[in-house]
Amino acid sequence: MTTKTTPKGSMREAFDSLRAEELWRSDRIKWRLFGDEVLPAWVADMDFPVASPIREALRELIERNDLGYHFVPLSPRLREALVARMNERFAWQVEPSRIVPLVNVVQGLDLSVALHSRPGEGVIVQTPIYPPFLEAVRDGGRQLVENKLLRGDARYEIDFDRLRADVTPDTRVFLLCNPHNPTGRVFEREELVAIAAFAEEHDLIVVSDEIHADLAYPGYTHTPFATLGPEVAERTITLTAATKAFNLAGLPCAFAIFGSDRTQKPFDDLPPHIIGHCGMLDDAATFTAWTKGEAWLDEVLAYLLGNRDRVMDFVATRLPGVHTLPPEATYLAWLDCRELDCEDPFRFFLKDARVALSNGRDFGGPGEGFVRLNFATSRSILDGVLERMAGALAKTG
Repeated sequence: MTTKTTPKGSMREAFDSLRAEELWRSDRIKWRLFGDEVLPAWVADMDFPVASPIREALRELIERNDLGYHFVPLSPRLREALVARMNERFAWQVEPSRIVPLVNVVQGLDLSVALHSRPGEGVIVQTPIYPPFLEAVRDGGRQLVENKLLRGDARYEIDFDRLRADVTPDTRVFLLCNPHNPTGRVFEREELVAIAAFAEEHDLIVVSDEIHADLAYPGYTHTPFATLGPEVAERTITLTAATKAFNLAGLPCAFAIFGSDRTQKPFDDLPPHIIGHCGMLDDAATFTAWTKGEAWLDEVLAYLLGNRDRVMDFVATRLPGVHTLPPEATYLAWLDCRELDCEDPFRFFLKDARVALSNGRDFGGPGEGFVRLNFATSRSILDGVLERMAGALAKTG
């Protein structure tokens, strides 16, 4: 049963106290890759301190030297915690035997494509998209069936007409990202039902990356794709983890949830140790996040909402030539810089603003002229990022 363990005092003060001078001394790739003086707003992890119950659980293991071999492939308590969380959070009744642990969600993407299609066969990807989706298709020798999302007045939309026109007879897999990275869309139930009908019509396996499910903002509801009905679940592989919502990227532990023997058997037939499993620290962090981390997550979401609104405001008033739409989930803003007088906005902001963003080109063709901004940091660091960007643009004017 998930409990709302309230930390001593509000976490707002801890979030606000983050300073770049201290974070530059960390070993995290986010803060090390571009060196001192560059403010990083690229890779999708948060700067916030993890929930105190998670720190206490990890400290307890270390203090009693409890770092030996762990349950393989998955501890009973972690399996039970995942089942309970899906039920409590999303009213999803997951069959415990349908859970397979992964090192991370990207491994689930690669394996799903490799096991449910053959080289040369088609895989549908909705671009712009988190780069490992494209890599899973390209590196696996599959054919990319690109379904570009359409930018509407208020949100990105699925182009179902183009989807129906571009699907090929040898298309086998639909890679779904919901909530969507980088646009921040939380697809509505009606949209998901339409995808499910399309998948049934063309007999597609749907691989649904739902790692951002816990990061939906008020007014938006995440619907697990597999909950649309037994016939939908039968062809669905859901990928999830606590790492994104609870800032545990350095403790890799993820899960594939299968809806049928059809989707699960190819995984079960692999050599038993090829997938990997959660270690002692990974298990403790994920279990504690799902059972004692809800109060921390509530505070993080409230803080992120303020940061999101700050970014939307700043872009609209202080970054001429840059446009964006408010993400409905995630802590990522997808910035359209195509009106700027620069060939590569990523390099421009890195060189002239000393701000490291994610390069839109990595997200597929529709990402050309875009950058992705991670706003999961303190308000002061975020303001530093935005002010540097504004200053760089002012010099070009």
